[in-house]
Amino acid sequence: MTVQDNKGHIPQTPSIPKSRPDAAPADAAQRRTGNPHALIDLLQSPACLLNTAGAVVSLNTAWRRQACPTTCPDACLPWAQLLCPEDRHAGLTHFHTATLTGRRTEFECRIADGTGTARWFLLSLQPLDDAGEEDLRWLCLGTDIQEIKRRETELQTRASIQTDMLNISVDCIKLIALDGTLIHLNKAGCQALDVPEDSSFGMPWLPLLPQDVWPDGEKALAEARAGRFARFPGRSVLAGQKTQHWDNMLTPVMNAAGQPTAILCVSREVTAEREALESLRVSQERLAAAVRVGGLGIWDYDIQRDALRCDETWYRIMGRDPADPVRTIADFRPWIHPEDVERATEVRQTAAELVASENDYAIAFRIIRPNGDIRWVRSAACLFQDAEGCATRAVGFILDVTDARRGELALQDANRALEEEKESLARQSLEDPLTGIANRRHLDSELARICLRASETGEPLCVGMVDVDHFKSYNDHYGHPAGDAALSKVAAALQSAARQFDFVARYGGEEFAFVLPGIADPEPVLARFRAAITDLAIPHTDSPTGYLTISCGCVVFKSDVSIFPAVLLKASDEALYEAKQSGRNQYVIRPCRYGKGQ
Repeated sequence: MTVQDNKGHIPQTPSIPKSRPDAAPADAAQRRTGNPHALIDLLQSPACLLNTAGAVVSLNTAWRRQACPTTCPDACLPWAQLLCPEDRHAGLTHFHTATLTGRRTEFECRIADGTGTARWFLLSLQPLDDAGEEDLRWLCLGTDIQEIKRRETELQTRASIQTDMLNISVDCIKLIALDGTLIHLNKAGCQALDVPEDSSFGMPWLPLLPQDVWPDGEKALAEARAGRFARFPGRSVLAGQKTQHWDNMLTPVMNAAGQPTAILCVSREVTAEREALESLRVSQERLAAAVRVGGLGIWDYDIQRDALRCDETWYRIMGRDPADPVRTIADFRPWIHPEDVERATEVRQTAAELVASENDYAIAFRIIRPNGDIRWVRSAACLFQDAEGCATRAVGFILDVTDARRGELALQDANRALEEEKESLARQSLEDPLTGIANRRHLDSELARICLRASETGEPLCVGMVDVDHFKSYNDHYGHPAGDAALSKVAAALQSAARQFDFVARYGGEEFAFVLPGIADPEPVLARFRAAITDLAIPHTDSPTGYLTISCGCVVFKSDVSIFPAVLLKASDEALYEAKQSGRNQYVIRPCRYGKGQ
């Protein structure tokens, strides 16, 4: 068995700390005979023993490290003082409930340290029926759930999707009347609830969900009707499809008087997170059961004699028969994955390093069962030393953590998918879906930035509008699909004729806009625009030229005063109108002398 540092240890996995230098010889014997004070010190997760009055009888090393050793006396400390002040009342309530019922109870709370920070833990209070001490009645075990709480907070703070992005969102977005009927449902919501997209809606919302979630849904609706944010978990089950889990977040829509008029519900799919948390929950239950019934695989290694002894649970984890035991590290090596065998079986040097650094043994590695199944296991141990301080023996346990590993991978995949979704939505919000170039929203933000720079540097700036001539008659004659194709070709031609740092966007319909920074004479660029459209040679029977053409209006602005983007767009639109009134298929360039406030 290798001996390794426990930094980076998975929080819910117990670990065995080092022997204290000042421990009496009887301490090692107590560890071997099952003394509860010594046994809790084998756990890396926070643990303590309590008497019937709720005072701490014994506190393990992991809890001392979390809470700062200088503030943790050995005994008689009221257990509630180990919790954050905000959680002490809830902790005492759970303790009193446990003492009244005599049954195990679990609750979430924070444990503070000496720096004022805190971490979330799932605390379990378990009665001790055979502790061997008359006043020793309760075992408190802590499982670190800080990452779960952080993820929960992230889900609560996500921003709502803009109204004009409802149908491209993968979230189910609903507008609900105060009586609980649907006012509107986006495309993703229709698919999740099996509602026709052309439905007039008006049906009650909750009956579309599985019946077992109705009570929570009714409570959330009541909160939202009262003007408060609410949320509840839900599911959607469609025939032949995998069950999807949703986090339903209800936000009241207020009027000017502060009264709710409707309810906006954003349902975000959390199937992957739910499965990951479920896998983590199963792993935690297995760990708790292992502690209660001795399901950990225990091993005992004599370093000096290279003698390894393991119990039946250890062999069961390995998938091996205890009747064919391993007796040395060399016997154990073939059971370990080739990539992990060296670090999992190097003993003497690692033991010496851990003794010198006063660290404990902890390692995760892979094993290969006789049927070829590869499993992840985590092992931790306590080192025993001789009078000279040399490690002579290691006693520890091994635990199968394959499911926890898979849960971590599932959560990573879910986070990766969410990031990809956010990037996709951000890209789509700035891109015209038909032509693939920038849309009106992107134009507004980019033009504002360029105008600010022009006013600071005094560099010239050209802004123009382009209109496809006789486009309505083109659509009427050739059909809308052909019209869409023509607009895409025009957009690509304008983009290719512009300089690399110019900006071209679809303004709306058959109109396009462009921004040419640093140009005082835009005529060469406008000539390239016309030539690029001419090269397309798109037939148009209602055009005087027989082909599709464009008209263009452009304004040139040069000043060190501020200019509003709307002023430039209005002036270029007027120049475009002049070009169209003059016969189309041409461009008009005008100076813009408007300043701020004009």
